[in-house]
Amino acid sequence: MKNTLLAIFVLTTISTQAFASVNFICSLNNSKRVISIAEKHSSYDKNRHCTVSCMLALKCSDNEVLMIGLLKEIKDFFGPGEASEEDLKADAFGVSLVSKNAAKSDSQCLSQCDLYY
Repeated sequence: MKNTLLAIFVLTTISTQAFASVNFICSLNNSKRVISIAEKHSSYDKNRHCTVSCMLALKCSDNEVLMIGLLKEIKDFFGPGEASEEDLKADAFGVSLVSKNAAKSDSQCLSQCDLYY
């Protein structure tokens, strides 16, 4: 039930205009590398979400990174994964580390996400 409510909320609050204004090229070009680093570093899902979002935010726009995380959760909802509000929070936290200058490198993303998750 919680996942259903999450999906309904997400799908009704996001406009196509929001997606149209984001260029996903940067995240797509960098995602394989940062996912690999995050998977080798930690087995904890929230840590991985934080780390991937943080490292992507070092190179890509905040909005793009948050939208990629949101799309991943929508994919999980309709596919074999499990959509989670907590995953979205971990994504947002990872992005905030960069926007607040708490992480300025991949290694700082790893260590900062380790402190929180």
